[in-house]
Amino acid sequence: MRPAGILLLDKPPGPTSHDAVAAVRRTLGIRRVGHFGTLDPFASGLLVCAVGSATRLAPFAAGHDRSYRATVRLGWTSTTDDPEGERTAVPDAKPPSCEAVESASRAWIGEVTQTPPAYSAKHVRGKRAYARARAGEAVELPEARITIHDIRIVRYTYPDLEMEIRCGPGTYIRALARDLGGALRTGGYCAALRREGAGPFSVRDALPWGALAEPDAASEAILPAEAAIADLPAVELDEAEREAAVQGRAMPMPRGIPGDARWVRLRGPEGFIGLAEVRENRWLQPRRILYGEGEDAGRGPRQTTRGSER
Repeated sequence: MRPAGILLLDKPPGPTSHDAVAAVRRTLGIRRVGHFGTLDPFASGLLVCAVGSATRLAPFAAGHDRSYRATVRLGWTSTTDDPEGERTAVPDAKPPSCEAVESASRAWIGEVTQTPPAYSAKHVRGKRAYARARAGEAVELPEARITIHDIRIVRYTYPDLEMEIRCGPGTYIRALARDLGGALRTGGYCAALRREGAGPFSVRDALPWGALAEPDAASEAILPAEAAIADLPAVELDEAEREAAVQGRAMPMPRGIPGDARWVRLRGPEGFIGLAEVRENRWLQPRRILYGEGEDAGRGPRQTTRGSER
């Protein structure tokens, strides 16, 4: 049987997310592999990969909150807002006080607007923004609404500001570094970035990049697909109900489902089988059936003896 589920990967700086997905495909010998959120080439840390039919869960898992550790270099700007661009020292930049740094950081907590970097994967007139920027075009991207839950200053010794950020999807830490530098009148770019968590997953449980070359280690590290949407309510089905779900037949919604639930997990006698949409707060309509025979959902997150990266 071909593997299917979630593979947590600790990506090093250098490879693109596409490179990482290609490496997973080669190691596992399966073409159907994707990820639940791009990680920039210069960044390291958690890349959540979906293997096999688990790729169908992407719309439900890509919206998870993320946590990062970033180093912002003040006194400089970068054309890409990261170390890979053309960097320029800001003349006469004065080191801001710790109080000024704290104040500028707090201003970004909450629901705010952010202009994505010109060198980003956003589409502009049918083409990636970074492709237009590299071709010398002036790229102007519209502001986007994002949510930043928390920013914690870990260390500040000018020009480097190290911080931890917990945010919603769609947040560009590079843009946050740029905007913090602008608010402090020093300029700034993201000199280092590490994703430490995404939704229920932590980089502490991720497969090291070096172990990805070992098919047995990579296969053993695959988590059940259900782990990616464990935050959704679960509905337990008997065998007859499981068969109805596999056939796509709607069924009455059982008691105990939160009134604001839009999707639920369906679990048969053998484990997770897919997702159902809540309709009119009365019916469950199966929409994403992954496994007709169920999945062994008894496995929890892979245990590790490695310490935290922090």
